Amino acid sequence: MRTARPQIKKEMRELIAEAVDIGYTFFDTVEVYGTPENPHHNEELVGEALRPYRDKVVIATKFGIHFDMDSRQVNKLLVPDSRPEVIRASAESSLRRLGTDHMNLYYQHRVDPDIPIEEVAGVMQELMQAEKIAHWGFRRRTRQ
Repeated sequence: MRTARPQIKKEMRELIAEAVDIGYTFFDTVEVYGTPENPHHNEELVGEALRPYRDKVVIATKFGIHFDMDSRQVNKLLVPDSRPEVIRASAESSLRRLGTDHMNLYYQHRVDPDIPIEEVAGVMQELMQAEKIAHWGFRRRTRQ
C-alpha cells in the first residue's frame, strides 16, 4: 500500500488549514479517490486534515462505484454498485476514514442502472434518520 510521504501530508494539512482560514468551507471527496492499491487514500487524508475544523466545514463524499479489481488493465475500470448493503457499508467506512460521526452531503457518484433510485432513496432515508448523513443526492452524468 502506497501512502503519502510525511512532508507531503504536512503540506496538504497546511494547505487545507490555509483554505479554511481564508473562508473555504466545502470539501468534497469520494471513497475511490486514490489508487487501486489504496482507493480510499483521499478520504483518509481529507479526514485527517479537517479534523481540527470539523465544526466549521461541510464534508461531502460519494458512494456507488468501485475499482474492477479483476481487470487486467493498468487503469482499473470503475464499476457502479449501489446495492443497499454496499451503500450502508460504504457509509460506515467513509465515516471511519473521515474521522467524523456524520457527513454533510453523501451522494451517488454514478447512477447504478441495476438498482432503482427508490431503493437508494430508502437507504439514504435510513442514514439520515440515524444522523449519519445530513443531505443526499446523486451526480447526474451528462454526455457531450
